[in-house]
Amino acid sequence: MAQPLTRINCPNCKNPIQVSINQLIDVGYDPEAKSRLLSGGHNHIVCNICSYKGQIATPIVYHDPDKELLLTYVPVEMGIAKNEQERLLGRLINQALERLPAEKRKGYLLQPQAVLTMQGLIERILEADGISKEDLEAQRSKLRLFEELLRTPENGIQQFAQANAAELDEAFFQLASFSLQATADENARADANQRLQLLLPETTFGKEIIARDTEARLAAESLQQLGDEGTREKLLEILLEAPTDLRVDALVQLTRPALDYVFFQKLTEKINQASDDVKTKLTALRQRILELTQEIDKAQEARAAEASQLIRVLLQSDDLDQAIKAALPRVDELFLSLLHTNIQAADKGNDSEMAQKLRLIDDRLKQIISEALPPGLQLAQRILEITDLEEAQTLLDESVDLVDEQLLGALLSTTQRLEQAGDAEGSQRMRELHRMALKVSMGNKMQAT
Repeated sequence: MAQPLTRINCPNCKNPIQVSINQLIDVGYDPEAKSRLLSGGHNHIVCNICSYKGQIATPIVYHDPDKELLLTYVPVEMGIAKNEQERLLGRLINQALERLPAEKRKGYLLQPQAVLTMQGLIERILEADGISKEDLEAQRSKLRLFEELLRTPENGIQQFAQANAAELDEAFFQLASFSLQATADENARADANQRLQLLLPETTFGKEIIARDTEARLAAESLQQLGDEGTREKLLEILLEAPTDLRVDALVQLTRPALDYVFFQKLTEKINQASDDVKTKLTALRQRILELTQEIDKAQEARAAEASQLIRVLLQSDDLDQAIKAALPRVDELFLSLLHTNIQAADKGNDSEMAQKLRLIDDRLKQIISEALPPGLQLAQRILEITDLEEAQTLLDESVDLVDEQLLGALLSTTQRLEQAGDAEGSQRMRELHRMALKVSMGNKMQAT
């Protein structure tokens, strides 16, 4: 949530600067605040005069109502007197208390737990999430391993992979990815990414990723070959012929809506008609498909619940633009679909006030996403909204410098998505738009040479 600006002196050059300081981290009020704290982005300042970057030392109250967790932290180096600490922390705790409905005001709010260091605060938060100190040390070990990778020459990466095979797992690559995102130096980020790309195929985890990607691609190709003849019977044949469990997994992910009661009924009929040897294989396949669909459904339900909570947070936000920007990483097709469903429900229930608030979120979300897109993708978005091909051609001709690989890629991926959905007319139109854009791009490159 947006915070008022405060004037402080830069810790490095001592010049006065305007900064935003948040001393109350209330996860129930601002769910993104927790990730900002854990990633080091909370109360992070940049001095425009000396370019100093760092975190401000300030008292903090951390509140997570779902976990009934209330923590306080006062930096020792600030030298704040005990009575002043109590006054300041009490004011912040009261703010958190006032945001809660009466039925959620519980006893833990009267017993805040004090931590002595910022690291202690983070460890206490992670401990409430089920992450132990041993887990944290394991993460630090993997980060040290990533730093070692950055010092390893490219011709030594294979040997590095062999020497550290047990540690180069999914957790390692996740931490490495987070570290890359936090790296401001583009050259350093590109160099580190290059090393990770060279390392990935040398690891067991990387080989599994490559195998899954390959099976997903082959699964999609087998489904595309069905074309308009795609039926449950044909899908069942493809699943029965799948050469690996990974192919089955990929097919289930791609066709979950078709794996309904009728599908399982047909599979059961085939099991009942099969010989004993084949029956055992088919029964195992049915069990695997059933377990996978249940996992997908549970994940979908969890995502839907998260999306609903995010909509509620946006509805209650005092600064909608700031809240939307913080929520962008969690905005996906499911969130947008649920938002539009809520708008329709509000219209149907004649709740004009709620419908207006939801539409405002939808409008501002579209605008902020559009403004955040690179110029090429912004142009692609405008082109996709045009129904007349001649008008699209005129726009392309007027925007030659913006016709780049991102625009061409966006048009091509939209074409492929429409083809997979069986929209022949839409995919043909997209293919024509891609052809037009490619012609403009090639013409521009020829003129430049």
